[in-house]
Amino acid sequence: MLPLSIELKPGLPVAEQILYAVKKAVVGGQISAGDPFPSVRSLSQELRINPNTAHKVIAALVAQGVIITTPAIGSVIAPRAPGTGRERAELLG
Repeated sequence: MLPLSIELKPGLPVAEQILYAVKKAVVGGQISAGDPFPSVRSLSQELRINPNTAHKVIAALVAQGVIITTPAIGSVIAPRAPGTGRERAELLG
């Protein structure tokens, strides 16, 4: 189960839309550090996207430090410092 709602819009890259939605949810406080994040398989099934796209999204989130993936636990939202006012305004505005 996804911890946030994502509405995919035609004409924009799916991976970028998901990345934006996850970052916005983290900065906005909808999901917090330590919350579980779905696996590649469950993400692709819930959003009805290609598993390769789901893998690309999770890899990008790991690279950007938004989520942490550990072998025994799975993926969880990474702890982070509170966003600056500019960063929050940019993502939420």
